[in-house]
Amino acid sequence: MSRYKLIAHLLTLALLLGLAVWEHLMRHYDLILPPTLMAIALLISVPLQCLGRLRPAVADHVLLIGGLILCALEAPGSHSPMLWLGLSITLGYLLLSPLPALLLTVLLVPLWLLLLGNAHMTAINLMLGWWFSLAAAALTLLPGGTRALRFTLRPWRDDVQPTGEFISRSLDMEVARAAALDRPLSVLVLYIPQLDQAGDQFGGHMREILSASFSEVISDNSRQSDLLGEHHANVFWLILPNAGEAGAVAAAKRLSNAVTSVAHPEIGSLESFSRVCTLRAQESPERFSQRLETAANKLLEPHA
Repeated sequence: MSRYKLIAHLLTLALLLGLAVWEHLMRHYDLILPPTLMAIALLISVPLQCLGRLRPAVADHVLLIGGLILCALEAPGSHSPMLWLGLSITLGYLLLSPLPALLLTVLLVPLWLLLLGNAHMTAINLMLGWWFSLAAAALTLLPGGTRALRFTLRPWRDDVQPTGEFISRSLDMEVARAAALDRPLSVLVLYIPQLDQAGDQFGGHMREILSASFSEVISDNSRQSDLLGEHHANVFWLILPNAGEAGAVAAAKRLSNAVTSVAHPEIGSLESFSRVCTLRAQESPERFSQRLETAANKLLEPHA
């Protein structure tokens, strides 16, 4: 789990515990149980996710349910209850993909207005809620919206995965830096065969989910200075500044074990094939890139 996601979970946990304590102090004993149960669920899910025993999507759903419960409990007594409706719709699009979020929020609007009472159950409020939901869905479905406009919890360190052109430019800069400072530089070339299968059988959305989960695992198990990017289809470069061959090989073994924590019922656990390339003395960026391409081609050859 990345530190930002951990902060989000802990803040939600603190809000739920604070709400439970507040309701107790106000003697609203009938409202104590829901936030307490959700706080317990989050308190259990955080260590499980840190240990890789809980899928990120499950934790996100727990976070979503906790947020909705918080909104539902606070909205009826609020001076601006429609703001809580907007917050609940926003939570849906933050933590779900566009289609499930749209279905949830379209159903949520009339239920929310019923919760607020007859005074708020008007055609104007209903249309306003549905309009807000459709507008949020349109934003996420714009070209590039799935990655550029929809905020997700996976991955937090790199909201947009670097493109092949960007990772190539980064490699050139790291080669120049290593030569100037006389420091080692290695690149781990990674191939994930299941991404091919996911794209062919289940479409681009499934591949994106697996790719984002894979990127999060790599981010959580590598240094802050390391840079991951998809150089071309299903082949990734992980640039390891200040890492010699021995350190890069150790990182490859560690990451290979970590990647298996990413799983999907139709695909199974991800597996990775990798090769380590270490910058040689006086080697040019062009020559180093050629060796990385050769390593990638070797990884793409059929495996027995």
